[in-house]
Amino acid sequence: MAFYGTNTYAIDHKGRLSVPASLRRPGGRQRPIQTFVLVAGFEGCLAMYAPEDWARVEERLRKLPMGGRKARAFTRAFLMDATPVTVDAQGRVTIPPALMSRAGLGKEATLHGVGDHIEVWNPDRLSAVIKEAQANFEANAEEVLGEPNS
Repeated sequence: MAFYGTNTYAIDHKGRLSVPASLRRPGGRQRPIQTFVLVAGFEGCLAMYAPEDWARVEERLRKLPMGGRKARAFTRAFLMDATPVTVDAQGRVTIPPALMSRAGLGKEATLHGVGDHIEVWNPDRLSAVIKEAQANFEANAEEVLGEPNS
């Protein structure tokens, strides 16, 4: 399943955020996703996973060495406040207060599809992270993807 696109949406006074149909039906999926797993993401965002993508994340977590202190610390921090969220009839999910606070969310959030999940960002935080990523785009590409063939 692949999530793509970036748009900003309002968060209402009850913490409800609209998830557009394009993100609930990725890749032309017949039935819309009705439940996501919402967890803390990286660089200050939240991460929203469809059930089948979340199953792959859980499998990776199960493979972490339980005797490793860093693995236990990461798992605790990553899963703290993790929660399933159900899409309501209007296509919204409710973000729990603890996760709203953790991501610095207020009256709006930017949904950013990154392949296997959707990031939920405070728009200002995302802007800063994107600015930094764009400034280092070529160097990051070389490091992450490897040197181009000559």
